[in-house]
Amino acid sequence: MKFTKNVEVIPGSPNTLIYDNRVVIDLGGKNSNLDINAEVQLATHGHSDHIAGLLKKANVKYLPKEDYWALTLMGRRAMIYGFSSKDSPLFTYDFIKDDLSEDFKDVEIQKIKLPGHTPGHTVYIVDSVLYAGDAFFGQKVLENFGVPFYTDFWEALNSLYKIKELIKSVDYVVIAHGPIYTNKRKMEELLDFNISFNEKLVQKVKDLITGNEMTAEEVTYRISGNKDVANILLNSVTIKSILFQVAKNIRVSEKGILFST
Repeated sequence: MKFTKNVEVIPGSPNTLIYDNRVVIDLGGKNSNLDINAEVQLATHGHSDHIAGLLKKANVKYLPKEDYWALTLMGRRAMIYGFSSKDSPLFTYDFIKDDLSEDFKDVEIQKIKLPGHTPGHTVYIVDSVLYAGDAFFGQKVLENFGVPFYTDFWEALNSLYKIKELIKSVDYVVIAHGPIYTNKRKMEELLDFNISFNEKLVQKVKDLITGNEMTAEEVTYRISGNKDVANILLNSVTIKSILFQVAKNIRVSEKGILFST
């Protein structure tokens, strides 16, 4: 889909942005096998479904330094699941198993750090198009998973408010996982939906532990849509980030760490 004369977005999960036929942002997922010759390959962050482009032949490859944990398989597992374990079938997001490198400067591309999803999550502005990566998500993605993945929920929420300001200076907005709209107003509405969804998520967590002691896994199970093992692991990362902020009482028992208000 064409956004400007020089910007095209290829649908996928993630959606991949191509600028001036020389810069590619977030080549991954089903788009990994696209035959795209580019001078520059950029990743918004280190998750495996966003970094396949960094393995392509390119003059410049960029990964935010805060996400250097993605340079190794163990680092990616630890940051996504909270731990690693050799050859376990639970690690369903081990898409890339190679080492990566990082270096990038380009006067035509503005990079802005918006952490939360990962420590180094970075968005890019090219030709009046904001590529927001995983800073926010499509409505169906949120509703299906029940919990957005954030290494730090509170930083991510702060980043969402920053995007509300950034949107004012661009003509278009593209996210990695969700619909592609050339109508900026629709993207503003989707951003507002994300903010509201996250604020309601905090309230759901508070309600579950009000007058009731629960572990993070119990809270995660109650809130999650998809309840398979891998998804509960992923969602519990976000839930723990919320719990350690909102719980008034935290104690250890034979069940594990218990949270309550």
